[in-house]
Amino acid sequence: MPNLTLHINKQQVPFTQANLTFSIEQLAHTFSAIIPNANIKSPLPVQFKLNGTVIFSGQIDGAGDDVNGTSDQMSISGRSLSANLIDSRIKLDAIYNQRFDQLLERVVSDFGLSVRNDAGELPEIPEFQINAESPLDNLAQVAKQQNLMLIEDKSYIVIQRPGQNYEQNTVLEVGTNLDSLNVTRNFKDQFYRYEIQGAWDDAFAAVNDESVNTSRIKVIIADKLQDEASCQTRAQYEKNIAIAKGLYATAVSSGLHIALTGTAINKTITVKNPKKEFNETLLIKSISISANDKSENTSIEMFKSMGG
Repeated sequence: MPNLTLHINKQQVPFTQANLTFSIEQLAHTFSAIIPNANIKSPLPVQFKLNGTVIFSGQIDGAGDDVNGTSDQMSISGRSLSANLIDSRIKLDAIYNQRFDQLLERVVSDFGLSVRNDAGELPEIPEFQINAESPLDNLAQVAKQQNLMLIEDKSYIVIQRPGQNYEQNTVLEVGTNLDSLNVTRNFKDQFYRYEIQGAWDDAFAAVNDESVNTSRIKVIIADKLQDEASCQTRAQYEKNIAIAKGLYATAVSSGLHIALTGTAINKTITVKNPKKEFNETLLIKSISISANDKSENTSIEMFKSMGG
């Protein structure tokens, strides 16, 4: 049976309940746990290991000493290493003609993070600056402009294309390694027209989805985008992700699996339910793992591969 361990300030600490969530919709991974009562007065460093492999590194955001009315246990929660990047508000003078990976490295290095570019060659960005704002919010705008995703992997911020990697060694199948699979279709996030307005009047683009009612329009102001081409890429991104989220699936697998932790998000994976003749390649949106003294399970959220 997989062995999940919690380490606080480099010391292994027992727990009666632990939950971890990894998601493409938020850069920082999150955790919560119930542990024996301890004197925690600062954001101590935290690691979770699965069979000795580190699957989470971060720090405590909060601690409470009242768990079910008892005094011998306490709850803790926190986020992974990118939390400091997310929470900060910084100023960065204008930088010209740098690639996105270079900009990202310049910003995140101040937070003890490094950059890994898995997306290949990236174009230069004419100008970039931050004015007392969240660095992540500003960087995320540029990432969407170039059809990129940011994934935290230990101390790295990894640049990837949506669904860039396919999970070749695992197939999720009901009756084999899935206890349940629920599939829904949702069309509320789809629009006929996606309009992107950038920093200047001529920095504008729009794309249409002819399958949607023409009265449905979505306008986005993206002040970091400075030309028509970047706005066009962003508009196509918004259309693709809306279509992808139209097919949404949730699955539960008993136990914990090293292949289904933070390294799996943004991968595509084959999902099957033979009884319902369901066989699709889906993108892993999030993974949540839960462990207590009675059970362990893995929950997976997925949607259709973008552009697929």
